[in-house]
Amino acid sequence: MFLLRLKWLFALGFVARWLSITDARITNVVLFGDSYTDQSRAHSISNGTYPGKDYQEVYPPADTAADGGFQWPFYLGLYGNYTIWNYAVGGAVCSNTLTPLLGVPDVSSGQYAWFVQDHVAHNGTAHQRLLLDPASFVVVMWVGTNDIGIGNFVTNDQAEDVALPDVADCQLNTLRALHALGARRFVLNSLIPLQLTKLYSNSSDPTIYYPSPHNGTAWHRSMYNLVHSLNRMLGDGVRTLNEEWRGDGRVDWFDTYGFFEEMYDNPTQYFNGSIPANVTDHCHQCPDPDDWRQCGIGDCTLEERDSYMWWDELHPSEQTGRNLAAEMHKKILGESQY
Repeated sequence: MFLLRLKWLFALGFVARWLSITDARITNVVLFGDSYTDQSRAHSISNGTYPGKDYQEVYPPADTAADGGFQWPFYLGLYGNYTIWNYAVGGAVCSNTLTPLLGVPDVSSGQYAWFVQDHVAHNGTAHQRLLLDPASFVVVMWVGTNDIGIGNFVTNDQAEDVALPDVADCQLNTLRALHALGARRFVLNSLIPLQLTKLYSNSSDPTIYYPSPHNGTAWHRSMYNLVHSLNRMLGDGVRTLNEEWRGDGRVDWFDTYGFFEEMYDNPTQYFNGSIPANVTDHCHQCPDPDDWRQCGIGDCTLEERDSYMWWDELHPSEQTGRNLAAEMHKKILGESQY
């Protein structure tokens, strides 16, 4: 009886510690990812102004994000009155060692190092101290589109010794590394239904992201398989981490795939520009897939933008981002069904 009571009290201790974390007011959101999340870091790197400590620039007005305007973390900051620490970089993968693409800072090392630079004090020793209160922030990770996309799995260009579970392990191990630094609240996003984008549709037409001939049907089927397989591995990994940490921190799974399907299937509830909602075409046009300089000719108007789910052949629109930000805010509050 004494041992049973001891186990019960031990379990209550974990519950109490977790409740103290989840009940605290989240004031900061830390983001890792690729162009679906990046607000300006890729532009800064390409312009030769490498982001330094406490870098917080948001495009526009100086430029635009990959969605053609403000990226979704900007709106998340507004909806939840959060301070946003966005380390995502357009073109990034989880690990340049596993699935190299453009060589920009990856999630597991380059973006992780930025977080350490901003929020971890070590005073030149091995003793590290997290400067953020673990109860005050949540880490959101959303990466994988480039890992399985062109130049990697969908085009069979991944290294012979790299398999899909390696990509999943990279994300999960990065969460472990952040947990070791002291982070305790995490949201891991699934991949979206990439087969719905123009780039990975059934069409074999050349696109600005891949102007060479290709088998659109094969890509479409392969992408469906890759997305579902990686999402299954990541979802299983989330359960593993929560069991591993036994209440000392938690990862929530955000079903981005399901939320994008919801927008796709019920467009009038989410898209409200000056024309009927459009979830199959995209706003930003590149008439000649071999010439980036022509991109923008034939774009939808500013008044029409909020009618589109997609900005271009691969990236969600700004309105899609607003919807995502609103739902992510619910997720952080524990009120989202995704």
